[in-house]
Amino acid sequence: MQELRLIDPNGYTVPGTVNTNVPEANADKVRAHLLDDVAPQHAAEWADFGYDARDYRVA
Repeated sequence: MQELRLIDPNGYTVPGTVNTNVPEANADKVRAHLLDDVAPQHAAEWADFGYDARDYRVA
């Protein structure tokens, strides 16, 4: 089990994206969801400040 969270370009955890106890078998799905779905949405909300979904990471 692992904990996965979406990290914004400034190194902060995006609120509501902490996923605890993620089984190894589901980790890739969770990572893909965070990067493909959540990051673009969050970046769009903060686009005025130069946020780009390509600069997000999952830790």
